[in-house]
Amino acid sequence: MAGKKKVGVLGGGFAGLFTIFHLARLLENEIEITLFDRNNYFLYTPMLHEVATGSVNARHVVVPIRKIVDPARVHVRCEEVNAVDLQDRTLQTASNRFVFDYLVLAQGSTANFYDIPGVREHSITFKTIADVIRLRNAIIAVLERAAIEKDREKRIRLLSINVAGAGCTGCEVVTEIAQFLHIILGRDYPEIVLSEIRINLIEAAGKVLPSFPAYLSCVALERMRGMGIEVHLNAPITRVDQECIELKDGTKIPNGILVWAAGIKAVDLIVKPEVKRDAGGRIVVDAHLEIPGHPGIFAIGDGARVDQSGTALSSTASVAVQEAKYVAERIRDDISEQETLPFQFRYRGDMASLGFMSGVSEVYGIKIKAFPAWMIWKAFKLAMLPRYKNRFQILADWIITWIFKRDTSRFM
Repeated sequence: MAGKKKVGVLGGGFAGLFTIFHLARLLENEIEITLFDRNNYFLYTPMLHEVATGSVNARHVVVPIRKIVDPARVHVRCEEVNAVDLQDRTLQTASNRFVFDYLVLAQGSTANFYDIPGVREHSITFKTIADVIRLRNAIIAVLERAAIEKDREKRIRLLSINVAGAGCTGCEVVTEIAQFLHIILGRDYPEIVLSEIRINLIEAAGKVLPSFPAYLSCVALERMRGMGIEVHLNAPITRVDQECIELKDGTKIPNGILVWAAGIKAVDLIVKPEVKRDAGGRIVVDAHLEIPGHPGIFAIGDGARVDQSGTALSSTASVAVQEAKYVAERIRDDISEQETLPFQFRYRGDMASLGFMSGVSEVYGIKIKAFPAWMIWKAFKLAMLPRYKNRFQILADWIITWIFKRDTSRFM
């Protein structure tokens, strides 16, 4: 590979992997790519809420990176990057120091607890397979405890299941949990009365699905309330302990389980010299997605702040995928000494699943709800999976779940 330009990609999520897909297509024989990620798999996060309730097998949302990139053309290094040197264009790991012509920083994000007392210690985040397993086991554990608890008040406190954050993740998680409990209670836990379960969605802002049009946000709110979910709007959490969740207005909600889906921040990454970051730790980039003063070094995905029309783009997979395509084209044009127009995100729509056979979506300005929106969500999310085997496995999971219902075994 002598004479080829070296491209280092940090992060094997949507942003990093789709950058590699486009680079391989545009510059097949002109570059040498090295991917760094501490995991050797790509986690398909849009379906994690279905894993939590047993609709989808956990193994089926995990795709080995070496099965979706060609190891003969992409060097995959399963190790963590400790530091980035922008001046020398290097990535430092525990094993070595690597020099590149181009760098793509797509390190991703982690949960943001906003320094609220007790949240880190007494909540379950929703970012990894370990989080999903922990949540499922916690739900089953409280059901098992409630089934043998004779004191009704104690049962109600145990069965208080709470989700903080009413974005896509929070709404999908809370509706999936509500659907799961409605399905299994009568059959598997006849000792528990449905009215004893409290499912709360807690949101600091004034609407659910804040990035969606107002109409779809109202549809989602009506759907969740119809499922028995208590939605608390304009209700910032101020404190959490093992027993309760305290809201800004003084309301106290029993803390049986708290799922934290209320925000993210960029994964900590040592960058030298230090770069400008926003309050969430995201690296601020210019109109070409490059770190100012360092051409050829890009930051994209959840770890980058991109402003358009005075507003920061949201940290979503759709934004990351478009950024990845642009960066690959930018590197191609730089190698061929051509000009590239600034990055322009094109909003094509958004979608959210709201339990079995229900959802909301906006596709090119067309607002869709209920079963058609749910089918669009299913088809789109399945198509986005970068491996046919996993697509067939998940499709089979859906069919099996529909025929045989869901089980209540704990994950090992």
